[in-house]
Amino acid sequence: MIPALRLLRSDMRLVGRDAMLFFYLLAPLLLIFAVKFGVPAANDVLTMYFQFDLSDYYGLITGVSLLLVSLILGCMCGFMMLDERDDHLIQYYAVTPLSRSGYLICRLATAVVLSITYDTILLLLAAPESVTTTQVLYLLPMAAFEAPIIALFLVAFAANKVEGLALSKGASLIVAIPAAAWFIHSPLKYGLGIFPPFWIYEVLHRGYEEGPWRALLLTLIGLSVHLLAVYVMLRKFLRRQD
Repeated sequence: MIPALRLLRSDMRLVGRDAMLFFYLLAPLLLIFAVKFGVPAANDVLTMYFQFDLSDYYGLITGVSLLLVSLILGCMCGFMMLDERDDHLIQYYAVTPLSRSGYLICRLATAVVLSITYDTILLLLAAPESVTTTQVLYLLPMAAFEAPIIALFLVAFAANKVEGLALSKGASLIVAIPAAAWFIHSPLKYGLGIFPPFWIYEVLHRGYEEGPWRALLLTLIGLSVHLLAVYVMLRKFLRRQD
């Protein structure tokens, strides 16, 4: 526990010194503020001048917002890990009482806890369409796992922080592409289910049309896909680290 607390204290100092990391920590709050006040204002303007009702897409906006929060936090943790790998700190932690497994747990747990915190605020206080407690409980686990998936994706495939910045753009596509399923009514859309974010969109869009059991089934499938993605990315990272 003490080595983990020391790592956390070191992280806080690092975020305070690094402007980019500090912005990544602040950005989810700015996004939540924009969703809370910007989406209703945009809907009023679109309805008044273009007779377009944005409220039909509030569920999609909620899903995109959840995933953007996880993307931001995942990139933040991924960049920190890339910096530490470049400075050979991961090898250092491996021979300390923290150990490499403890280091990874701390890093990924930080991403999960931050995601849960911000996503809870988003769902309960800023979502353009009100969500029930059950919906929050279904969505949060999947949204929380998105952050460590993104972080592991960056450190598994990027050789350095510059490559990590480029790959973060690709990670945003992984988040955005499954949103197309919102407009697809054919069962073929489940081909997008290989992308973990798909299941968040599906729970928000279709999960409650056929009752709570349908939502629970989609959530369990989505959680399985997220856990599989974490496992695959973690194995890839460990092979590269070795």
